[in-house]
Amino acid sequence: MEDTKKRKLKYESKDVPDQIFRQIKTKTDRYFALTHSSKNGNKLLGLKIGALVGVIALSYFALIHSTSFFSLFFSYLFFAGSFLLLGINIGHDAAHHCFTGNKKLDDFFFQLIFGLQGLCGYFWQKRHNESHHIYPNIPDYDSDLEMTGLLLLNPNQETKFFHKYQHLYAPFLYMLFSLVWIFYQDFEMFFIKDQANLKFEVTPAIEWVKLVFIKLNYIILFLVLPIYFSTLPLETILIAYFLMNFVLSLFLAFTFFISHHVLETVYSTPDKHKNVLNNSWVRHQIITTVDFNEESRMANFIFGGFNNHVAHHLFPEISHIHYPVITRIIKDTLKENNLDWYKSFSFFYGVRSHLRHLKVTARTIIAQLAN
Repeated sequence: MEDTKKRKLKYESKDVPDQIFRQIKTKTDRYFALTHSSKNGNKLLGLKIGALVGVIALSYFALIHSTSFFSLFFSYLFFAGSFLLLGINIGHDAAHHCFTGNKKLDDFFFQLIFGLQGLCGYFWQKRHNESHHIYPNIPDYDSDLEMTGLLLLNPNQETKFFHKYQHLYAPFLYMLFSLVWIFYQDFEMFFIKDQANLKFEVTPAIEWVKLVFIKLNYIILFLVLPIYFSTLPLETILIAYFLMNFVLSLFLAFTFFISHHVLETVYSTPDKHKNVLNNSWVRHQIITTVDFNEESRMANFIFGGFNNHVAHHLFPEISHIHYPVITRIIKDTLKENNLDWYKSFSFFYGVRSHLRHLKVTARTIIAQLAN
């Protein structure tokens, strides 16, 4: 049995008076009509899957046969890193049901890819699709703003004295991102009924079973088997395992954060009396989201469309394979209408902007409270 309730917030309108979203959608539909392309994954995505699965298999073989710390560490890095890219590229599309286009099949691939990495996808998918995507950067409605009280991302959060230094300790905190997600946050989600705009009354019993199985499988795959087969000391394996998590966690955390939490984005507060956000849906999606390296084929291959995040927020039902084309449509349409909503930069500029955002946000709010 599943029982999820939603606290709804209305946008002032779906589109702006000059029909920007309609223009973008019309051009996007024309692109698919002219190219006869499916909005789901294509052969290129299949090749990407094959390459990543191949690296996973080879690196795991190297992992359990490693005879030195460096070969062990890099085997761990390629093994877990390829799984991570599989999650970003395929799992994310599947979570939005645009990998194969078949909802049940996509849910299976999503659960499988996330599960093999030790992640329980049940709450993540609901929070991501039914909270974050609908209300990005809106406090009390966007579940991504409720990840931790250790970071002050927007003016509506409770401020602590240590937030003044968050731009300094954040990178070290991010190094624990995957470990906290796997060994703490997944369990925590099962006991929190109110999550942003979502209220979970009953969690299906099968999800509890999946949770236990996923965690046990992860421990066996990532720790027990390497320890059993490797001739290296236990402490060497554990050090390599934790270092791998630190490196990949930094990559994953910054990939997530720079798309929404930088100086170039905004946070919106709705009119609580009318339960309305004084903005159109299309404008809000664009000004709360930022792209990075959007023209780079390599970036699109690695980040699975996270670098074309504006296109993803406007068309989450379309596979990331098509986002470079859709991004050009969005940019051209906004330029034609003399609108400066769209923002983009490089990945490393995004990292710097995110850390500056943490510094400016915390110190501005603390100064206001002091006065």
